Amino acid sequence: MEELKCQLIEIKKNDYNFTGYDLDKLISEMLTNIGAIDSELRDELIYITFGQMIVTNNVLNKDQIKLLLDICVDDQHLFYRLGESETDSVFVRSFSVLILPLILNVDHRDSFLSESEIKYVQKRLYTYVRNEKDVRGYVDGKGWAHALAHAADALAAIAKHPYTEEDDLIELLEVINAKILFSNSVYTHNEDERIALSAFNTIDRGLLSEHQILNWINNLKIQLDTQKKLVSDLNGLYLKLNVRNFLNNLYFRLRYNNVGNTLQKEIEKILDSIRDF
Repeated sequence: MEELKCQLIEIKKNDYNFTGYDLDKLISEMLTNIGAIDSELRDELIYITFGQMIVTNNVLNKDQIKLLLDICVDDQHLFYRLGESETDSVFVRSFSVLILPLILNVDHRDSFLSESEIKYVQKRLYTYVRNEKDVRGYVDGKGWAHALAHAADALAAIAKHPYTEEDDLIELLEVINAKILFSNSVYTHNEDERIALSAFNTIDRGLLSEHQILNWINNLKIQLDTQKKLVSDLNGLYLKLNVRNFLNNLYFRLRYNNVGNTLQKEIEKILDSIRDF
């Protein structure tokens, strides 16, 4: 691990010049340590280096990127000990899912992944998001876990991808509802804003009808009312705050971009109905 860290620090100092490095070996070592507890290695070195490899310097060929994608969504990465909470396994999952937007956005531009490959990633991503239980943001002594925020970035990227179709977008909105309707605590590390971006990208694709979108947003309100009756007053407050914060973020993103005027009005009604005073 220390040898890898020294290598990545040196690569960073040399402005991400990868000349003389065995990239396949380097990628393998980075993936082995993608969930390292050392936040500098995990966040500032491994993730940033992957970004430089995939997006900025374009040093990886298409086969290397495809292999990287396959590994990131496999059972030992995206699904690694999925269902655990408050354990260090979250770092493996969280930083594996964070690689997906890098690859998806490059593929959106260069089109080297097949439709079946994108559909597989999409299926794995939706299943992962539904089942991720560890929603911690910043973990003292270990840095950012941020699994939900990172997953939201991946959802935002998949929403924009040309191979993502109408039915996929409807399911994506259902996945969003499943995470927004959370009553154990209030999201406090910008998760709601990043989830709102994934919802905005879904709406902005223009594949869903106004009726479908309004049905989704009203269903969110129905689910909120139903779930509030099943939890304590405090958990009901958490639930309402998560929904309200999400809707506020989505509303202002829609308004700023002049998208979905009817939806904006419906969100206003829902926000008015759930305010305390």
